[in-house]
Order: sequence, then structure tokens, then C-alpha cells
Amino acid sequence: MRKLIIILIVMSFAWMGLQAATISGFVTRSESNEPLQYANLRIAELRIGTQSNRQGYYVITINQPGTYTLEVSLVSYGSKSYRFTVNDTSDNLSHNFSLDKSGIELGRVRVTGSAESDNNSVNIPVSVIRRTTEELKDIVSVAEADVFRSLITLPGVTPVSDFSAGLYVRGGSPDQNLILIDDTDVYNPNHFGGIFSTFNTDAIDSAELIKGAYPAMYGGRLSSVLDVANRQGNRRYHQGIARLSLISSSLTLEGPWKVGSQNGSYMGSFRRTYVELLQQLIDDIPDYYFYDGHAKLNWDMDSRNQFTVSTYFGQDKLKINFGDTIYADWGNQTFSAQWRHIFNPKLYSRFILAGSRFGSELSQVSPEGEPIFTRINGIDDVTGKGTLSWMPSNEHQVDAGFEIKYNDTWLNSDTSYNYDPNSLPDIDIRSLMSSVFIQDSWNPDAIWTVQPGLRLTWYQSLKLNLPSLPKASYLSFDPRISVRRRLDLNESVYVSFGRFHQFLTLMSMGTGSPFDVWFPLDGSLDPGVSNHYILGYTRDFEPGIGFDLELYYKSYDKILEFNEATNYNWDSQNGTLSDTFHVGKGYTWGADLLIRNDWQGLTGFVGYTLSRTQRKMEGLNLDPETGESRYFFPRYDRTHSLNVVETYNISENTGWTPLGAELKIGTNFTYLTGQPDQVPEHFYFDGNNFQIIYSYQDRVRLPHYLRWDFSTKLLFTNSWGTIEPYLEFINVTNRDNVGGRSYYVSLDDNGDPTLVTRDSAQFPFIPFIGVNVTW
Repeated sequence: MRKLIIILIVMSFAWMGLQAATISGFVTRSESNEPLQYANLRIAELRIGTQSNRQGYYVITINQPGTYTLEVSLVSYGSKSYRFTVNDTSDNLSHNFSLDKSGIELGRVRVTGSAESDNNSVNIPVSVIRRTTEELKDIVSVAEADVFRSLITLPGVTPVSDFSAGLYVRGGSPDQNLILIDDTDVYNPNHFGGIFSTFNTDAIDSAELIKGAYPAMYGGRLSSVLDVANRQGNRRYHQGIARLSLISSSLTLEGPWKVGSQNGSYMGSFRRTYVELLQQLIDDIPDYYFYDGHAKLNWDMDSRNQFTVSTYFGQDKLKINFGDTIYADWGNQTFSAQWRHIFNPKLYSRFILAGSRFGSELSQVSPEGEPIFTRINGIDDVTGKGTLSWMPSNEHQVDAGFEIKYNDTWLNSDTSYNYDPNSLPDIDIRSLMSSVFIQDSWNPDAIWTVQPGLRLTWYQSLKLNLPSLPKASYLSFDPRISVRRRLDLNESVYVSFGRFHQFLTLMSMGTGSPFDVWFPLDGSLDPGVSNHYILGYTRDFEPGIGFDLELYYKSYDKILEFNEATNYNWDSQNGTLSDTFHVGKGYTWGADLLIRNDWQGLTGFVGYTLSRTQRKMEGLNLDPETGESRYFFPRYDRTHSLNVVETYNISENTGWTPLGAELKIGTNFTYLTGQPDQVPEHFYFDGNNFQIIYSYQDRVRLPHYLRWDFSTKLLFTNSWGTIEPYLEFINVTNRDNVGGRSYYVSLDDNGDPTLVTRDSAQFPFIPFIGVNVTW
């Protein structure tokens, strides 16, 4: 009887929600008709509201007839309103908004928008930082605007080197980040040298980084989520962007299409470097280039259906000649097809079929053209997933869905040297991961928001081509919960907890090489597990000042680190993945502070992180007295991190337009405490070579890192488009930052052995010039 009463109460609340009227629609940009994410919508008379989702869709329920005003606003866009009447609670009304970008010049009059807070959203944005294309382009970067380089400036994200764009998020390593582009996994998102990331900023609509305790719709990684969305393309007119710099060029085209009564939009972007041409002038530059491209096609079938196909492709090619010749070739390819369907105003759905491949080939060839060594590896990913979002009332949003992921990973080596074939890897592992999730975002009153969620995952290995590999079958339950209390209209405090499992591991030397190898787990290794605990506070002040503070703690268990002593050797008869990895645990605690500003023409942020990360891995960092492993600070641990990122539009705020152009300046300042490092304890001669005995891995800290970058841009506007030359200065003070420290033994003038220290350099002072053209 008691259960029946509970069921009836739940059904009655659901029925009440179903009987409410609705107003729904899409929010788009007026200049391109592309969706606007997270726009704030509010019915003034009822003091209720919501936000548009990542596809620009919104829905608000109304429980009583009447005439109301629906207001929509978003920072950097002008506000709009719509007057409508609800005659009956069965009404389902629809209205689309098209917002104008602020900063459009009409004489000297400018439209300005006020900052809006996520405090009014039914969802709790824990540890979320969003960046639009415009924001990404304003951050000073080497060569060109870059998604990963911009994210490295954020609190909680640690850079390991100027030559690596790997994301180390709150103590997690890069393989613990789930990186998506249009809902498709990307497994190695860096080009050679780390100066460029995989994604071309001109093709990107937005990048959303979730640094911890991410919601139940995401899974399969221990640390964070980077969700990147390609632009859909301008639905109003055709346009293009061309960029030219000293080492790369790119072209992006977009516009509408129409066939009969059907219409939609397209976007295509292509980028290529030409470093190999500079190599003919400067011998120290490698013979290298890469290209990459994005493409997206949208079909607006009707008001309730949209179909989208999207692809990304990229390839790096490197040649090094030192007598023998090294050829290296690697790249990513992704494809996704997405169907968006609105069953009714309260039930929104997305269904996706996606594929991803990363592959690399490394070969060594003699001067006579004879193959000496070949190594091929890669991973194929085929994924199907669907999400249903149901909003029975303004107080509830229920998200549920599924994901089925098939992986096929291979690693094969061959050599003309006299090696035992059983010691050369010839591995093919296939796996299937099936997940379901559900999450409810509930506002029981105007003060509290509760967001519980659960993700259930079953992982199993399907094919293991080596006889010694045990099959795997793991079932994981990952609960997630966040609770927020509003202290004021633009002020709130929240707590969050989440558990996460990872069923893939990366065979990596720790340098972010494109030849790192992904492997689904076999039965010899348990999946890694992490627990995230977050306490946060956020407040928005007027005018244009925001303040975010998060305290966090992460625990890691059964995490893996490649055993360098194996040197990729493999026992094809008796080996398992456990032979190739150290297994351990760890933790991270810290505080992230972000001060956001959009005031008097000065736009940017100040970010500070206090952090401590430690790991304990079996067989690493051994105590010489006990032989037991000790906790150590990994290479990417930095106690303090400070970033100041600001842009200032001089013309907009002073009226000065040199040569008739709009002048904008930007600056980045970065301070990082030194990274942990080991030092030699002593060295000896073994009869053939000098051998160095090292201390614990974190005995000392390298010198602190300090860098100041500066940029200036001139925007010339013509009737057909714009021309924007720019000049950037990287490391203005030419500080000699240390990237790493190595040691070797050399004989002095007297023939005595002496220990020599060698520091690897980071970016010196680099002036950089380029031009952007739009039409």
C-alpha cells in the first residue's frame, strides 16, 4: 500500500507537469542563424526561466492562462522580448529568437549586453568553463588562435611544456580526458611539437571544458571532459575566412543551401602548414608538415527535425635524415551523423552514429632504401548513442540515454635486426562498452537545486589475438550528485560528488608522443576508478565582474603508468597487459579561483590555482631501505599557477581609429612554480659506459616559469569584408624558461669523469606576423 501511494504521488506530479502549457523554440544568431547556446530566457510576470541547450532549444512550462512577456538575453548580444497569450493549459506555443551581436557600430552608438549567470539554470554547471570562437581568438597564441592553448591558461589546467598542448586537468594525465568533437571521440588531439592542436578555431563554434564531477551523460574517463562543437555554417549568406602566417595558411567557407523546399547550411575548413619549405632555408628545422580539415552539412528537415553530418580529418608527415631516414606518419579521422527530433515541446532527443580512427606508422630506412624497422598502431571506434531530455515542468529536467562503443586496437612491429619474433608486439584487441545513464535536475523551490545521476557501464573484451591474454568483463556503477543553494539572484554555493571508471589505457612514455598506443583492458588489469569531491562558490557583480571559487579533491585508484623498462617489448606467448604497466593510486587537492571581467572595454580573466598532486605506483620511486614504493609528485604537478589574460579594444573605448582601422591589443601573463624532477645521486663505470643512479623522482623542483605575451590587431572594414593584420610577441622579456633537465657524464681536460647538466629550452622571444581576411 505504501509503495502504491508513492507511485500515485509521483504520477500526480508528472500529470500536473503534462497539463501545463508550454512555449518553446530556438535561439539563434541573427547574422548567421546558427544556434546560440545557454541563452537566458525569462518570463517576467512569473519570475521563471531557463537556458537554451547546446543546440539553442528552450522550453518553459506555464501553469495558468494569461498574457506574458518572454525575455531573452546573453552576454555580448542585445536583449529581446516577445509578448504572448496562453488561453488554456493545453496550449503549446512556439517562438524563435534571433539575437543581434553587440558591438555593431551605428555611428558611435553601440549595443551592449549585461552578463548573465548560470545560477538561474535548472542544471548545475559544476567546474564548467565555456569558450566561444570569439573568446578563443582573443587569447594570444603562438602562430594562431588555438583551442588547447587557450584552455591551458585556465585555472586547474596545467601545462607541462611550451611544446606540448596536452591537458593536465586537476592532477589527471592527458589520457584521462574525454575529448569529443561533435560527439565523436578524438584519441590523439595534437599535431607534432604541440604548437597546434587538432582543431582549427575558425571551424569551432564552442569548446566546453568540465574539469571534474562531470554529469552522467559522460563516461569512460577519470579526469575531465572537453566537448567541442563544430560550427553549423551561416544560414543567411555565403562567407569565408582566409588566414596567412609565416608557417601556416587556412581557408574556411560557409553558407546556406536550398534544394526545392528543403534547405540547410554547410561549413568547410582546411588548414596546412609549410614548415618543410622553411627547412630548405634552415637546416635545424625538420622536414615536416601537417594538414587538417573540418566539414559539416546541416539539413533543416522541418521545425521538429534536423539532420547533420560532420567530419574531421588530419595528417602529420615527418622525415628525419641522419644517415638512416626516419619516416613518421600519423593522423585522426572522425565522422558523425546526428538526428535531432522534438517529439513534443517537453521531449527533446538526439541520436548519433559516430566513427573515429587514429593511426600512426613509424619506419626506419637505410641509405640504400632497405627497411630496418616498422611500427604500426591505431584504434578504431564505432559508437552509437542517444539522449532524451524531458522537461515535465520548469522545476524538473530529466536526461536519459545510452551509448554503445566498439573499439579495435592494434600494434604491430617488424625489424630486420635479429630479434626474437615473440618479443615484437603483434596485438589486436577488440572490446565493447555499453552504457546507460539517467539524471534529474530538480528545483524543489526557488533556493535549492538537486541534480542526482547514475551511469551504468558494462565493459567486455571481444577478441584477444594472443593466447595468454585473459578476457575481461567489468560492470561499473557510477553515481553522480550535485546540490546548489542560491544565496542571491547572481550568487550561489554548491557541492558535487562523482565516481568515474576508465576502461582504456595509454601506453605512453609520458611526453605526449603521437606514437602513444591506446589499449582496451584485458582481464589482467582492473579499470581505473576516481572519486571527485567539489565545493564551489560563484557570484556575478555589476558591471561585468564575476567571481568563481572551487575547492576540490580527487582520489585515484588502479591507475596505470607505462613501465619504461619494458621498452615496448612483448611476450607474444605468455605476456599480458599487466606486464607493461605499473599499477597504483593517487590523489589531488586544490583550489581554483577565476575572476572574470568585461568592464570598460577590458575583457578577460585572472586565474589562480593552488594544487597538490601525488601518486604511488608499484615498482616506481622505491625506498632504498624498505624496497617499498613511495608517494611522489608527478612531473606535471605545480603548486601555484597564475594567469592574467586580457584584451582591450582601444578604438571602441577611445574613438581612435589609426588608418581608419579598429585597434585591439591583448596580453597574457603566466607564472608557474617549478616542476618536480630527479637528480643524480652518484655515477659509476660498468666497464662499457657510465651509469647514473638517480634520486627519488621529485627530489628537487626546476626553476619557476614566467612568460609575458602581447598582441596587437588592426581591423580594416570594407564593403566586401574585413582585413586584419596582426603582430604577436611571445615571451616579450625573453626569459630563459627551463623545459627539462638532463644529465650525462663527460671527461674533462684531465680525463676525469664529471657530471654535466643540460637544460632544454622553452619558447624564446618570438615575433610573429600574420593576416586574416573575411568576406
